[in-house]
This record gives sequence, structure tokens and C-alpha cells, in this order.
Amino acid sequence: MCDQVEGPLPAGSVTATDPRADELVERAQALMAKNKLSAAKSLLREVAEYHSLSPIAPRARILLGEVEERRNDPREAFRQYGKVVERYQGSELYEQALNRQLAIATAAANGKLKGRVLWLWDVPMESDKVIEWLETITKNAPYADMSATASSILADYLVKQRRFEEAAAVYKRLVDNYPDSHYAPGAQMMLARLLASSHTRGDRNLVNLDRAREAYEEYTLLFPDKAGVNEAREGAAEMQRLLVQQELEVGKYYMQRAREYAAAIFCFEDVIRQASLNPQAAEEAQRLLAQLRAAAPTQSSSQP
Repeated sequence: MCDQVEGPLPAGSVTATDPRADELVERAQALMAKNKLSAAKSLLREVAEYHSLSPIAPRARILLGEVEERRNDPREAFRQYGKVVERYQGSELYEQALNRQLAIATAAANGKLKGRVLWLWDVPMESDKVIEWLETITKNAPYADMSATASSILADYLVKQRRFEEAAAVYKRLVDNYPDSHYAPGAQMMLARLLASSHTRGDRNLVNLDRAREAYEEYTLLFPDKAGVNEAREGAAEMQRLLVQQELEVGKYYMQRAREYAAAIFCFEDVIRQASLNPQAAEEAQRLLAQLRAAAPTQSSSQP
């Protein structure tokens, strides 16, 4: 029987017994116990490829993954566990295969796995492969806890790779999809911090500052009893302060460079209205507005 099955096996297609497959797996396990991994792999591949409908076929795939792990080939191990996930969704070994994949991906994300270049040098596993693995687990995980775990590891890994926008998207997805997970509060806080830190990374986009404010405020609404609620309140207030400061800077641009005085006056007046959020900015806006009115009385109103 050739292994031509793609996707999950049809219901009722698995044979009740397969003595030949059982014998091969038993022999393979004995060889593994003696660390004869190549010989064990050969027997297990025979089961996987020619006895794919036997009840023991998922076990053979799991053992193939274990063999590849012991042979220091995490890529092939992950692939073999993936075959169980893809083809034997009704098997009791489905979750075990996913857990093994998660362990491999976690080790890679933590820098504990190495890849090979030209079979000569061990190098850190390439980031795209680690991300692909974690995304795959997130998609296939049957339980919220496992998927949330994979999402959290993925988002943290993206931060380490300085792929901040992608990390923010994963944190948001985690909170949206698994709000009851114990990872959710930390993910919401990291989302807010990433959006806020875009300001210090040179991104002066007011939209991101406003999104950061919203993210901090959402933390206080979603997790009012968590330890980070004070930080979230302070973060929201800081984003408000920065938004007012940025509006002041926009007003100064209109005044000093664009010479669009009506627009500058509108900005300064709005900054002054928000004096409780940023008193220093409001004070400077008052001073600049007075200069404008003194220099151009006809421009003293923000109305056209």
C-alpha cells in the first residue's frame, strides 16, 4: 500500500489490524533503544509509506520525528510530526505531535537549535523558518491554550527580531482571539508599548500615538484587576500628552514654515483647550498665538 494519501484520512479507512506494521514498529523501537537510529528510521519509513492506513501508522510517524530529533535534524522532525497533524486528526497522538512541534519551535525561538550551512557550520535557525513553524502551530492547535502559547512565543520572537509591526499584529490577534488566556494581559500591554515606542523610533505618526492611547485604555477596561493597570493609566495619559505636543509642533510648522496662519491658530487654540493634558504645551501655544495676533491682527481668529 503506497502512501498517496493527502490530507486527513477518510473516516473508516484505517484498517483494524496490520500485523506487519506492528512488527516493524516493534523492531524499530528495539533498534532505537540501542541507538541504531538509521536502521530504525528505515523500518519506520516503511510503515509510514506502505502501511499508512494501519492503526499504528501515526505512532510510526511520531517515532520518526523522535529519530530525527535524536539525529539533530529539527526540520525533518518537525515535518514528521506535521504529517501526524495533517493526516491523523482523529488520532490520540494528534496533540502529542503538536506539542512536539511546539517544543521544537520554542527551542528555535530561544536560540537553542542550530541549522546547517553546507553541512559544515552550525548557525542559528533562520528567523523565517521559526516564524513559519509557530504560525503553523497557531493555526493547527486544537485548544486555545496551545494556540495562545504559540502566539505569545511568536510575538515575543518577532520583537527580538525587531519586526515590531508584525509583533504588534500578533499580540492584537492573541488578545482578540484568546481574551481569557493568561497571556492576554501581557499581550495587550506589549501591544500598547510597541505602538508607544514607535514615537521614540522616529515614527511621528499621530495615528500610532492614538492607537497606543487606545491600547492602554483597553488594558484598563479588559484587565482592571491586573497589576499593570496603573502603568496602563499612566501610559494613556502620556500618549495624550504627546498627542497634544505633536499638535503644537504641527501648529509651529504652519506658523514658521508654511506661513498658513489660520491653520496655525486653529492648532494653537486646540492645544490651549487641552491644557489639562499638557500644561507646558498649552503655555507655549499661548505665547505663539499672542505673537501671531500681534504680528497679523487680521489672522487673530481661526475662522476663515
